[in-house]
Amino acid sequence: MAGSCKTAVYCFSLLAILLSAGCSGNDADQVLKPNILLILADDLGNNDLGSWGDGSAPTPTLDQLSQQSVRFRQHYTDSTCSPSRAALLTGREPTSIGFQPTALGLSPDLDTLPKKLQSLGYRTAHIGKWHVGEALEYSSIQPSQHGFDYWFGMLNHFVLKGPNSRGETLRTKPTHWNPWLQENGTPARQFEGYLDDILTEKALGLIEKPGAKPWFINLWLYSPHTPHQPPAEDAAKFPNTPEGRYLAILSRLDQNVSRLLKALQESGQAENTIVVFASDNGSPNKARDSNWPFGGTKDTYLEGGQRSPLLLHWPNHLKEKDIRVPTTIMDIFPTIVALAGSKRPLDIDGQSLVPLIQGNVYHGPEKLFFAIPYATGMSYGGRVFDEGRLFYRPFTGPMMTAAIAPPVGAAQFNQSVPAFPFDAANTLIRDWERDVREVPLTWQPAGDGKPGILSGRSMQRAPIFGGYSIGLSLRGSPFVDRVQTIIEQPGIWQVQLLQDRRLRIQHGDVVQFSSILEEAVVCNKLVVGMQVDAAVDFPLQTPAQSVLRVYWNGLSVLESTALLRRPETDQPLMQPTFIGARADGSEAFEGVIEKPRVINKLLYAEQDGIGLQDLQQQLCTAP
Repeated sequence: MAGSCKTAVYCFSLLAILLSAGCSGNDADQVLKPNILLILADDLGNNDLGSWGDGSAPTPTLDQLSQQSVRFRQHYTDSTCSPSRAALLTGREPTSIGFQPTALGLSPDLDTLPKKLQSLGYRTAHIGKWHVGEALEYSSIQPSQHGFDYWFGMLNHFVLKGPNSRGETLRTKPTHWNPWLQENGTPARQFEGYLDDILTEKALGLIEKPGAKPWFINLWLYSPHTPHQPPAEDAAKFPNTPEGRYLAILSRLDQNVSRLLKALQESGQAENTIVVFASDNGSPNKARDSNWPFGGTKDTYLEGGQRSPLLLHWPNHLKEKDIRVPTTIMDIFPTIVALAGSKRPLDIDGQSLVPLIQGNVYHGPEKLFFAIPYATGMSYGGRVFDEGRLFYRPFTGPMMTAAIAPPVGAAQFNQSVPAFPFDAANTLIRDWERDVREVPLTWQPAGDGKPGILSGRSMQRAPIFGGYSIGLSLRGSPFVDRVQTIIEQPGIWQVQLLQDRRLRIQHGDVVQFSSILEEAVVCNKLVVGMQVDAAVDFPLQTPAQSVLRVYWNGLSVLESTALLRRPETDQPLMQPTFIGARADGSEAFEGVIEKPRVINKLLYAEQDGIGLQDLQQQLCTAP
């Protein structure tokens, strides 16, 4: 069938017709679906493919693949690993699902690319680095909980050297050699050899034994991430310098891609396999200018930190061509789903690129925004494409403005653009945050002696990682001669209103009290905000830090830096959050509490982007 296709449009149309004609999951239907090999490099910049940059990168296989692929020449990622990977898997703004840049993990109720492909009859496997969640102790963050039938690799690159003598997981400097890896959640064990070779071998084993179902292999390699430790046979081909060792890493990456493509060809699967090649972000430029011709590096919201190659290859189905309009890593999910014969999920942010490839109407991004909030400030950036300029506000330092670089291959330029006024940039970020920061939760109002219930988004609903604020509208006289429970999530936290008109807030074993609350009004606005940051040992050693801020009708009634911690297991996170009474209905609030609003940011007055006043305006609005 593939060999008879004359144009991409015809092939897409024929495939869609066949796949929609009563597919029931039997073997005849499965043959029509393409296999999918998604290769994600780690910190690979634009100049790390020879044909995309100045020609210095030793990547002949990837260059040939590029020549035969659809090339997305203005492709955007986030600026670090975790948010880009979360965006790829979910097709969503990473900030909206808590990755800013890190998070506990993906909430289990989120749709993901592998879950969608499972529903279409695919066998799914993840191989390599994960780094989609920091709570390594929680089994719910593992790939098997998010749509993968099989997984092999490491939950992040800081655990590659294995546990200490007591079996404890340590966060240490990564390595490319003799890594400790896990398989389907079993305890990590050490493997001998070069990390990407081991991962490639595992993928080759799956390719060579395909089975009856179509397959999706999500191969997330570690190259060319630091430290740069190439195999000796590759290092010998280049100077013994930082740049030489980096080029040797790129050469080995290219060889491993060659092995994968050769296996597809030799097994007769090449024409029925979609190959996607991408990177999670730009390079940190530790050894060379890997992001040329773009300025900026990983960890910044400049072009070099967020522009990377994207290739889409499907022999006899997709003709090679250049796509010169902005695309994002969120678009990979809906594009793969469309090529597999299904529709784009309605509740994601990414767009299918199939219409763009076909030359049809495509609604790409008009603006892109990114942000990392801290307890006392925020770093953020944005692009406004019709103005051709971007802004970037580091956590420390002034606002920066630059021209948006043209697509790769177009004439590059250092065009000066008008500076973004701080107020204008802040307004854009504030409007964007209003759209993406509220956590969408399911609400069941109180009734029949039972409390109100908030459920869903278990990894974002409780204040145990990063920034969090919850706003409640309390109608009726709040002060009575008994204890009233306002919020309770057993095993995590509780807010109570005491007889003496103080709030009692318990988070884990830490109990704190507000000052006496002012006289009540018809509807009282309560905002509880927290920032919970765990200790980090590497790459920068930072202690655990916490902030608690509580406001009653806009007045601060409690500020604290007492250390707060997340629970040891993820079981309490799976519990609903009870509003207006304890879980058993006791200690009920005397009045009525409207649906709470949860924001994934610690809010206070006078801050960039959305702040306390924005949440206050959304409370007590019902007639």
